[in-house]
Amino acid sequence: MKRVIQYLIASTFFASININGAELINDSSIERLKSMPFSEYDSGYGLWDSADIELFMSQDENFSIGLWKSKAGSEEIDTPYPYNVFFLLKSGEIVTKTTSGESNKFVSGEGLLIPKGWMGTFEITKDLEAIYFYDGLVATMNDPDRDIYGDARLNYRSDFIMNSMAMKKFDEGKNGLRTKEEQTFNNADESFSLGFWESSKANIPSDWTYDEFMYVISGQILMIDEAGNSSEINPGEGIIVPTGWKGDFIVPQGVVKIWAIYDPN
Repeated sequence: MKRVIQYLIASTFFASININGAELINDSSIERLKSMPFSEYDSGYGLWDSADIELFMSQDENFSIGLWKSKAGSEEIDTPYPYNVFFLLKSGEIVTKTTSGESNKFVSGEGLLIPKGWMGTFEITKDLEAIYFYDGLVATMNDPDRDIYGDARLNYRSDFIMNSMAMKKFDEGKNGLRTKEEQTFNNADESFSLGFWESSKANIPSDWTYDEFMYVISGQILMIDEAGNSSEINPGEGIIVPTGWKGDFIVPQGVVKIWAIYDPN
């Protein structure tokens, strides 16, 4: 599994990313990943032929988002995993097996969380391309009473997400905005959280006070910043919205999304 080397990320990130700009992750992002050469990488648990593109790091260098590709391989995570890491598979297949022998498979179009403290076998059974995000590059803590193996079992499939949201009722908000939300994970101090969100048609002037990754399952989001730069996020695409982003958050007809928020404050 990719294990971030923090000082390398920090040295390249701030030279290339405008912290006030939103970063779109779409097919062209994956094509850029595909063009990168593989190199051998020691994760601390095993050797991988892999490559990655770091797209974002939080100001405190504790949360990162990027793209990763790897050839098939496996590793034994025989000490508690030190981070919370989430993968959205764009191609390939991952099989996890806990120390108690429980096995779970995740394929292209699906997502999984490996929480801090998890132990077992992490295997890429088919060459992989994925979006990832890490919480805890400096430090994080999960609730000791939390069932992290249950968290790792959850498959973020589009059909599961759509069915889950269909069972919820809309909450009525300001200006006729109707929303549904389900939080699926948070660390102990809730600086990092993850879940699903659905809304009706919306046009919301926004001032982001946290770092957020959004991945569209159904519908569409438009983001137009103060300078007039626009991003259109369609199903199977994501966007990174950093702290300090200002502009209009627009849902033309309705949307269902996966969200991940990092907010150390």
